[in-house]
Amino acid sequence: MKVVNSRDVAQYAGCSQSTVSRVMNSDPRISRTTRARVLEAARALGYDMKRSSGCWNIGVVTGFDPECASGYYASMLAAVCREIKRRGLHVELLFQDELGNCDYGCCRGIIDLYQTPQQLLCDTFTVPVVTVNNHCRKLDNIRSVVSDSKAGMKLAVQYLLSLGHRDIRFISAEGKSSEEMKPTRRWQGFLEAMNDAGVKEPERYGIFFSEGKHTSQELIKTALAQAVSQGCTAFITVNALHTPKISSAFHALQIKIPEEVSLIDWEYEGVSEYLEPPRTAIAVDYPRVAAEAVDLLTEILEKKNAVFNRTVPPKLIVRKSCAAVRQE
Repeated sequence: MKVVNSRDVAQYAGCSQSTVSRVMNSDPRISRTTRARVLEAARALGYDMKRSSGCWNIGVVTGFDPECASGYYASMLAAVCREIKRRGLHVELLFQDELGNCDYGCCRGIIDLYQTPQQLLCDTFTVPVVTVNNHCRKLDNIRSVVSDSKAGMKLAVQYLLSLGHRDIRFISAEGKSSEEMKPTRRWQGFLEAMNDAGVKEPERYGIFFSEGKHTSQELIKTALAQAVSQGCTAFITVNALHTPKISSAFHALQIKIPEEVSLIDWEYEGVSEYLEPPRTAIAVDYPRVAAEAVDLLTEILEKKNAVFNRTVPPKLIVRKSCAAVRQE
C-alpha cells in the first residue's frame, strides 16, 4: 500500500506542500478555512500527521475556571504536560468552553482533564480520547483513568480508627448529590469504611457545603463547632482548595489540632505540608495518573485492546495533624 505523503495531501486540498507543513506545525498565519481543508484532506487520505520535529500533537482539554490556576486542576495539568513532553510529544492546550468552535488541528489524540460531558467529546473529536477522573460509558473512542479516591478514603478512615477515633466526619464543599455522582467515589469509600468498622448510619457523619469555595466562614465554624459538641474527634476534608478555610475556622474556634481533634485533608501541593501543624493528607498520585493516561492513549493509537477504565490508587501522607484519642 502506498504511503500517503504531504504532496498527496497538498494535491487533494488544492494547496502547496509548504501550507500542509505549516498546518501540521499549527502555524497561526494559516487561515481557519485553509487549516480545516488541509486537515480534512489529511484524514480522508489517512495521512500520518506529525509536526516537522516528527512528534505527535496531543490535545489536552482544560478550563478557564479560576480553580484551574491552583489545586487539583493545576497539579494534574502540570503532571500530564510533563509526561507528554517526557515522551517527546507536543502539547496543544484546548479549552472546554471553546470546543464547539475550536480547531483541534492535527492532534493525534486527546486527554480531557476537565470532566467534559462525553457527548461533547464525541461530537467534537474523531480521534481517541482519554478522560481523567470521569468514568467513560464504553464509547468506541473514549477511555478513562480515574484516581481511586474510594480506596484513599478507606485508608484515611482506617488510619483514624487505628488511633481510636470513632466519630469521624466527612467534609465536602461540593454538596451531597455531587459527591454521590463522582466517579472517584470518595463518599462511598467513607461510608463503606465506617460500615466495616461497625458504625451505624454513617450517612449522618457527612457535612456538605454546596456553596463550595464561596461557603461563608460563619457557616463553616457553626458546622465544625456543632460536630465537636456532638463528640466528633476527627475530620476528613475532601476539597484541597477548602483547606485554608477549614484551618481558619478551627483557629477561630480555638480548637487545637491534633490535641483536640485530628484532621486529614486532601493534599494541596505546596500548602498542606507547610500548615501548622503539617497536614496528614490523601494525595492523588499525579505522575502515575498522567503516565497511565498517556499509556492508555498510546495503546488506543497502536490499535491494542485497551481497557475502558483504569484506576490509580492515591497515597496517604502521614504528617502531624492526627493523634490518638485522648483518654478521659
